[in-house]
Amino acid sequence: MDPMKSSGKIDPRWAWHFATLQTLREQLIRVRDEHRSDTSGSVERGGVDPADRATDEVGREVVMAELNAEEAELTAIDAALQRINDGTYGICLQTEKPISADRLRAVPWTPYSREAAARLEQAGGNAAAAARK
Repeated sequence: MDPMKSSGKIDPRWAWHFATLQTLREQLIRVRDEHRSDTSGSVERGGVDPADRATDEVGREVVMAELNAEEAELTAIDAALQRINDGTYGICLQTEKPISADRLRAVPWTPYSREAAARLEQAGGNAAAAARK
């Protein structure tokens, strides 16, 4: 099922989250598409000063890093939309306990409670990356 489309069975308490995630997804897709457009141009070769080429290449690498981060965020948002559709949204993937309403308002794509994310971080995992899953 397309995560952008509701199956019609969305729990009313997640309506704000669903709409917010859809809006975030649309904004992120626009920004990602702009970044893709920025990276699709070829780096000019030949008569350009080597320092200018190096600067262009660094700029391109920064945009590519941003694209990777945007793709990860899109994946996390799509997963959250799918959890809403599946009826599993708001339940921590690690503890299977409810995620606090405050956390879901602050990070609507998170699959982990604050406690689980902290444990993942302490165990050497990256809580920010964990929250995106």
